[in-house]
Amino acid sequence: MRRSWVVMSPWCLDFASTRTSTVVPVLLHELNCGTLHVPGGSAVFGADSFVCRCLLIELGDRLVAVDTGIGRGDIASPEARLGKEWIASVAPALDRDETLFARVAALGLDPRDVSDVVLTHHHRDHVGGLSDFPRARVHATRACRSAVEEGEKRVMPAQWAHGVTWAPAPAPAPDWRGLATWTLYGLPASIRLVALAGHSPGHAGVLVEEAAAGRETLHLGDAVHHHTELTGTAPPAVEAFATSTQHDAAARLRTRELLAALAADPSLRLVNSHDPVAPLRLSRPG
Repeated sequence: MRRSWVVMSPWCLDFASTRTSTVVPVLLHELNCGTLHVPGGSAVFGADSFVCRCLLIELGDRLVAVDTGIGRGDIASPEARLGKEWIASVAPALDRDETLFARVAALGLDPRDVSDVVLTHHHRDHVGGLSDFPRARVHATRACRSAVEEGEKRVMPAQWAHGVTWAPAPAPAPDWRGLATWTLYGLPASIRLVALAGHSPGHAGVLVEEAAAGRETLHLGDAVHHHTELTGTAPPAVEAFATSTQHDAAARLRTRELLAALAADPSLRLVNSHDPVAPLRLSRPG
């Protein structure tokens, strides 16, 4: 089995194709595509450093990425693409070996085989690697795409200057555990966007279902930044950061409450973008 720098080892899943009844075996990797060093480290934020967690899905003869982290262009022109203030606040490692492009190659795979990128949202530490995969179709909620096209305040224009091939809009699908979902053009129905509102316009999680084994993985994006947010024990700095970056306070808190309830389910694996701990899991007494 290939191994990757991940918070956890890669694991095998089986997806039913949307076009046939054929089951397509896949391999799913968690990859750190950008280490962030927050001021005060563990004493202030509950972790010495944070990650930019992306998923890479080996789907037959093609690859699907969930977010792209910090890219090669960001490292070549950090102030233009990431912003001087942001760099000063999180001190990104800016290591070419941590880019999604390099991680894919390190797995012995061809980065040109990344056919699709699914975005949780449009913030700079999630989309910097898009320019490394110019042929990939980009999937996002309508609101997320609109935020990019309308130049929402957190959009870094230089990260999008290469031009993006947007996939057709996601199609509404049945709710999942009370949350709205969408299927994605050309991808199996086992990979869906899940509405996790609050952090940014159109913010969504990405659900990967393994129905045959009764397991699911949900990438939360930035719905939470640290696992202690799900237990109400987050360090003040984490709470302050979550508040300072939110788009809709009430929606963010509702989403967090829903995720706290889901975290106790042993059949559901929760991972988020920045917490070095994975999966996010709550223990219930009794």
